[in-house]
Amino acid sequence: MEIILLMEGPSYGKVGRSPMVNKRRCRIPIPLLPVILVVSCVGLAPPVAHATTVVGIRTPEQVVIAADSLGTARGYRIESTQPVCKIFTVKDTAFAIAGLVKDPAWNFDAENLTADSLRRQNRLTETANDLGERLTAMLGSYLERLKKGNPYLYGKLLEEQDGTITSILLAAYEGDQPVLIGMSFRALEETGGRIRITAIRITCPGDCPTGVEYFFLGERRPIERYIAEHGEDRLLPASSGAPFMVRLVIDGGSKQVGPPIDVIVIDRQGVSWPARKEGCGGAPAP
Repeated sequence: MEIILLMEGPSYGKVGRSPMVNKRRCRIPIPLLPVILVVSCVGLAPPVAHATTVVGIRTPEQVVIAADSLGTARGYRIESTQPVCKIFTVKDTAFAIAGLVKDPAWNFDAENLTADSLRRQNRLTETANDLGERLTAMLGSYLERLKKGNPYLYGKLLEEQDGTITSILLAAYEGDQPVLIGMSFRALEETGGRIRITAIRITCPGDCPTGVEYFFLGERRPIERYIAEHGEDRLLPASSGAPFMVRLVIDGGSKQVGPPIDVIVIDRQGVSWPARKEGCGGAPAP
C-alpha cells in the first residue's frame, strides 16, 4: 500500500464528488448510518457509504454548513431509510462528513476518529494534519482487508464517486476569522495491486483569494447545473445559500438525499443552529 498526503487542492471548493460475493442467504441486523450502507453476507458485512449532500460556504464573516438527513441502509434485498445526523460539534468546532463513515465489523469509524482528533488538537490546521495521517492509514488498511474479504464491494467503492471514499468539512472561529477546511480522501488501485490513498485539502482562508469558498460533498449535480446557469453570486448570503443548494439536490429527485435540512453557523458570536432536527448537534455516538 502506498500513502500520499497532499496539503493543497484546487481553489474551487469541490471536495469529493462525490449482488453479493457470497450468495448464501443470511439475516443481518443493520444499524442505520448517515449514508447509504451496502452490506454483504460475508462475516459481519462491511458497509459502504455513499449519497449524501453537504454544502459548506466560508465568507470573511462566517461559516455555514448545511446537510440533508436521509440515511439509507441496504443489504441483500434489504433497504430502509430514516433521518440521521450528518453535522456534529466538538467544543467550539463543527464537522460534517460524507462517504464511507463507519463499519463496526471492521473497526472503521471516521466520525469518531474526527471527533477524537478535534478533542486532541487546539487548532483546525492541527486537526487536519492529524486526520491526514490517521484517516489515510485507516482507509488504506480498511480497503486492503475489504479487497480480500469482499472484492465486489471493494471494486464498487473505488468505482463510484470518482474514487472519493470519505470527505470531511472542519469549521471553527479562530482568532478574528472563521476557518473552513475541506478534506477529500481518494483511493486508486495502481498497477500491481497497490492501493494509493490521496488526501486533498482546501483551506479558507489560505486557498481562497477572494475570502469566499464553496465546498460540496456527495451528490451535487443539480448544484453544478445551477452554478453553470446562474453563477455563484446568487448563492450569497451563505446563511440562505447553503441550505438552498442542498434543497436543489433534494428537489432534483435523488432517492438517496432527503429532508429535513440541518444548518449550522459559526461566526464571531459562536456556534448556532438555524435549523436542527431533534437529537442532533453534539458529538457522534461511540
